[in-house]
Amino acid sequence: MTVRPQMQQLPELTPPQAYWRGSVTALVVALPAGIFNQVLVSSGDVAGGSPWAILFWLLILFGAAAGGWAVIRLSPRAHLAWAAGAACTAYVVVQAIGVVRRLATGDSISWLAYPFLALLMATCGMLGGMFAARSVRRYGSGDAAGPDGTGREGPDRPGRD
Repeated sequence: MTVRPQMQQLPELTPPQAYWRGSVTALVVALPAGIFNQVLVSSGDVAGGSPWAILFWLLILFGAAAGGWAVIRLSPRAHLAWAAGAACTAYVVVQAIGVVRRLATGDSISWLAYPFLALLMATCGMLGGMFAARSVRRYGSGDAAGPDGTGREGPDRPGRD
C-alpha cells in the first residue's frame, strides 16, 4: 500500500474570491521583485541583461504562477481563465505604478510591450493553475483521505491517477 501525502484542507472559495486572493498572492511575490529590479537597473548597479536582472524577471514570472496556483488551490472548480486573470491583474497593478512613475519623470514608455508582457504573465498564471489542478487531482483538495481514512478509493471517491 502506498501512502500519499495529503494537502492541508482549505475552505473552498468561489472563483471570484479566489481570483482576488490569487492576485494578492502574485503581487506579494512580483511587486518586491519588480521594485528591486527597477531600482537596481535604474541606478546602474545592475545592467539590464545581467543575470541579476534575469533572476528578478524569473521571480516576477514565478509570482504570476503562484497567483494562478492560489486561485485553483482555493477554488478547484475555477477555470484556468481565473488563474490567468489573477496573474494579469497583478501585472496591470505593477505596470500602472510604473507608468505613472515614468510619466511623472518624463521617461519614455514602450506601449507595445505591455500587452505582450501581460499575455506572458497570464500564461504563467495558467501554468501555476495547471500545477494546482494536477496536485488537487492527485492528492485531493485537503478533505478526508478516503471513506475509511486510509487514502484508498471508495465508491464515492474514484481513483485520481
